[in-house]
Amino acid sequence: MKQLGRFVPVALAAMVFAAGCGNGNGPGVTAASVTGIAGANQTAPTGTALAFPLSLVALGSGGQPVQGVPVTWSVTPTGSATFNPLTSTTDASGSAVTNVTTGTFIGAINIHAAVPGVPDVVYNETVVDPCFYLAPYTFGTTVNGILSSADCNRSNFGYYYDFHGFTLPAGQHNIRISMHSTFDTWLDFWSGAGPYIAFDDDSILGAQPNSQIDIVLPGADYIIGASSFDPRVTGSYSLSTSTRTTAMNGCRQVWVTRGVSVSDSITTSDCADSSVTPHYYDVARIIVFAGTVLSIAERSTAMNPSLALYKVRPDSGYRRHLVAANDDSSATNTNAFIAFAVDTSNIYDIIIGTSAGGETGAYTFDVLASTTLSPRVSAPRPSARDWWRNAGQVLRSSKR
Repeated sequence: MKQLGRFVPVALAAMVFAAGCGNGNGPGVTAASVTGIAGANQTAPTGTALAFPLSLVALGSGGQPVQGVPVTWSVTPTGSATFNPLTSTTDASGSAVTNVTTGTFIGAINIHAAVPGVPDVVYNETVVDPCFYLAPYTFGTTVNGILSSADCNRSNFGYYYDFHGFTLPAGQHNIRISMHSTFDTWLDFWSGAGPYIAFDDDSILGAQPNSQIDIVLPGADYIIGASSFDPRVTGSYSLSTSTRTTAMNGCRQVWVTRGVSVSDSITTSDCADSSVTPHYYDVARIIVFAGTVLSIAERSTAMNPSLALYKVRPDSGYRRHLVAANDDSSATNTNAFIAFAVDTSNIYDIIIGTSAGGETGAYTFDVLASTTLSPRVSAPRPSARDWWRNAGQVLRSSKR
């Protein structure tokens, strides 16, 4: 997928005075001038409504609003937008309004409001490819969207996407992203700089088809991709975000990114590896790329920490393959530490646990920001966008 361009729809007010003929004062006849135009200079993707309606005010020769003046809306190129309503009549305040939905044409469009007695009023708008459009989103709110065949068709696989962008302030955050619909939803998540950092199909795998991403991450720009598990699915959905508690989720993974630190506790309500003297543990999940080093640490004074790193196979029911483990980072240090040279761009699960069965207690888990063993070594990093493009259908295949 290409870098998403950032287009944010903005309604700009313009003042246009067009002198014309006509009596101007006859209600429901003609206007002497048109002023107070709003809704010009917006940008929107194909197949969506402009964020702000188009409006105008018809005035008589004495500067008073004129009621009953007919207004007819049209667009060039022809068919590049539709109107609701197609024809308007000014109200008691002299105002006429229409809502605009873009078509499939990409580029500049000119919308004309034909008012008897004066030249057309022209609104200049821009229609963009939906794969290059980022809808502004405010963290903590709920938005209602619609997947349609006019949305971004990611890599032509038939998966329609809406992209929503938001910013988290400086500092570490623990957030939840949720998507609900009558269809089987799918969420993708990127940092604004481009790397793919999380995804979710089912909030309960195979049982709850709504999607939920719990993630610990630093303040920055981020992009949510709202989609469906199955291709060529359309329909309405709701998307929401919220701040969640700092605790991990036991058996259900919490996504993490490089440079975060989590303080939590191993308890008897966490995931367990057996019913007899179980080792309790939490699960962190991360996407890392070949040619980098993933460094993680677990520290505790209440129990003996143990770390294990697994490569995850989404195409095989999220089966795990152990690639690294550590109990004591040295003969005299019981804290656990792993520095893993990533050979395959993939999803990895981190098991945050204990050395002995039955142990519980507080711990601190860190994902180091560094991607190398030495700051003097510059490791090559493949494109995160290319990995996401190739992995998309594999990830979805896990439930089939």
